[in-house]
Amino acid sequence: MFALLLAVSPAHATELVWQGYYRARAVGFDSLSLSTTNANAEGFSSTIDHRLLLRPSWLVSDHAAIRAEVDVMKLSLWGETPDTYLDPVTGEQTAEASTDGVSNVSTGAGVRGWGEVYSSWGRIALGRMPLNWGAGLLWNDGNAVDAEYGDTADRLQVSGTVGPVFVMGAWDVQVEGFAGADDDMQSVSFAAGYRSETVGIGMLNNYRYRPEGDETDDPYDAYTGDIWAFAELGAVRAELEGVAVVGGGSLGNGADDVTVTAFGVMAKADYKGEKFGFGAEFGVATGDDDPSDKALTTFSFDRDHNVGLFLFEEPMPTLAAAVATEGNEGRTTEASRSGDGVQNAIYFRPAVRYQITQQLQAEGAWLVAGRADSAGTNEADEGYGNEFDVSLRWDPHPHVWFQGTVGAFLPGPLYSSYTDDDLGKGFDAAAVGARLTGAVEF
Repeated sequence: MFALLLAVSPAHATELVWQGYYRARAVGFDSLSLSTTNANAEGFSSTIDHRLLLRPSWLVSDHAAIRAEVDVMKLSLWGETPDTYLDPVTGEQTAEASTDGVSNVSTGAGVRGWGEVYSSWGRIALGRMPLNWGAGLLWNDGNAVDAEYGDTADRLQVSGTVGPVFVMGAWDVQVEGFAGADDDMQSVSFAAGYRSETVGIGMLNNYRYRPEGDETDDPYDAYTGDIWAFAELGAVRAELEGVAVVGGGSLGNGADDVTVTAFGVMAKADYKGEKFGFGAEFGVATGDDDPSDKALTTFSFDRDHNVGLFLFEEPMPTLAAAVATEGNEGRTTEASRSGDGVQNAIYFRPAVRYQITQQLQAEGAWLVAGRADSAGTNEADEGYGNEFDVSLRWDPHPHVWFQGTVGAFLPGPLYSSYTDDDLGKGFDAAAVGARLTGAVEF
């Protein structure tokens, strides 16, 4: 594919176009343990991380391009990789607080790269590329400034238009096993839709499968359907995405003959006036009333679909580890009742905004959530709780912005009624936190 792109138009010089951003982010919480009485509560915690996303595109000609995304220092903490010096006595490389700076080794870089060929009927893309669809409920490329993960696939994709309708077909390989063995998890996708500046609607169909052959007796297949739509009417914008997954088979590790039936839906509307604005988001992700059986019904939103400062963003309760190591960073999430993604939840998030000046905007939001399925317990004990956040965003120059958010989380019965045999109880204390983000985009 690379050779094809370079040979398409050797008479033309390659044009290089750059996009991306640098982001620095500091967060602090007191306390994600949701407890002042538990013996394992960790108290105040804070981190500073940064990320540099580079997105170069080599435009070989009017008919071909090579694109890449280089994620440098992804989720890297400041000072995470200390530099070392050679101990003159032992002859060993030693990392100590007295060492100057940090090492450029193990910066957590991730790379995507793919080629594209264009013709009068459409586009062919081949390589390791980002996945994105609709509002990002199912597939999210993770390129937003507040994103952390991103979905990536090794795929062959063909796309084009038929009149006003956009169509796309693709084939992916998810898991590569032994060479020549029929154990690769693969998928085929087909999408069709229509989109203009003010309205859009589309449907994504994905069939994921592991074929049964001589080398494996663990077949698996699942169908995923995703409908997405949006509309803009002046200052009002509305968006809807719904996903359903149906399938079954073997998931490995002894999970054989399972069935999968799950769905999720998200709807939001937003009004943007000259000074005031307001909006609301509602979401449902199915859960499982019996996690021990083979009927799996839990749906998880993509982890980069962020809704709060605490809820579905930070594992809670997070406790101090019995023995602090570099691997656990002194923390344990063994008692966590929620993690970094919406699953088994019904949530509602209204928000109001005010444009203080041309460069300064304030927002206040309330997030309330409960479980979608009670998991065999008292339904009255299944509320996640309430979160209140206030944000202030400052855009001093084009492509440069800073945003600060402070929030408070009041845990519901899901946490306060929970007891862990090893890690105890008492997860009923309010938590407060803050996040400061600065970014330069290009």
